[in-house]
Parts: sequence; C-alpha cells; structure tokens
Amino acid sequence: MKWKQSYHGWLIEIIQMPTGYLFQCWMPDEKTGFSDRQIYPTFVQALTAAKKRADLEAVSLALIRFLNQSYQWCNLSSDEYKALEKSIFNFVQQASRTQMQNSSALLIENQILCFYKNTTSQIQIIRISNIAHSYFEQVVFPGEQMLFETFPQAELEIHMDSTTGATLTNKILCSNLQVYG
Repeated sequence: MKWKQSYHGWLIEIIQMPTGYLFQCWMPDEKTGFSDRQIYPTFVQALTAAKKRADLEAVSLALIRFLNQSYQWCNLSSDEYKALEKSIFNFVQQASRTQMQNSSALLIENQILCFYKNTTSQIQIIRISNIAHSYFEQVVFPGEQMLFETFPQAELEIHMDSTTGATLTNKILCSNLQVYG
C-alpha cells in the first residue's frame, strides 16, 4: 500500500512494508527524490520523518538557488562562493545525520521486552529475521528461559533439529511474548 500527500512542493509517499513504513519524497518532476531507507514502526513516525527531511531539502535548495542568483551581484569571489556552498552542503549533511540518529533513538524506544521458554526436550534455534537492519539468533536449550528486546511486529521463528537439518516449526509474533509490569 502506498499513501501520497503533497507537502511544500514535495510529493511524500509512505509505503507500507512487512515490518513498518518507509518514506520517499519527490519533486513534481519525479527526477529529484530522497529517502533515508529506514523502516519506521508507525505511519505517523514515517510521515513526520519525511516532512522534516522535505523541509531540510527545501531549505537547502532555496539557499543554493539564492547563492547562485546572488553570486554575481554580491561580488563574491569564487573562493567565497565555494565556501558558502560547502557550508550549506555540510549543514544539510549534519542535519540529516542528526535526524537519522534521532529516528534511530526513537526506534530503539519502541522496542519491547519479550520472554521465551523452550518447553520441549529438544535444542531449539530461535531467530528474528523480518526486521530490517536487525538480526537476532540464539540457541535455546530444553527448559531454558530468556529475555530479549525487539519490536512488536517482529516474528520469532523457532527451529528444531531434524534429520535434514534445522526445520522451522513455529512462528510467534513478538508482541504476544511481551513482558508487562
């Protein structure tokens, strides 16, 4: 599913993924676009990140356009022009990094604490592989209990040894394993 909205001259697309939401922003010509390629747990978080990034890109483009137009009549030397251009580029790069770090911190805050116990008499391998930029795998012995942190939409895969190797025997949504209290 794709959702689209016009925002200050940008077309924002929010794309639903199996593990959350991704944003892409485009200029009307659909040749200029960007995305931080990060999966957000909620639609609102993806939309907020897209709007912040669109604002940042719009400011950057406006400053570069102003610099290009005023280069001649402000009597800037080529060194001054290059220094200003580099300053704008560095600002946008730093602001983008800060936004991604803040988004990553937000994603970490959305993790939940989960509990799992191997109630079988066999060794199990549990794995979470449906979350982008994250992977979890652990051997769990019979009767062993464990706590782990992940996102509510993560799926815990339970694999058991068989004659042909490890076989997927069950999948549990991690929100069903959440520890409360």
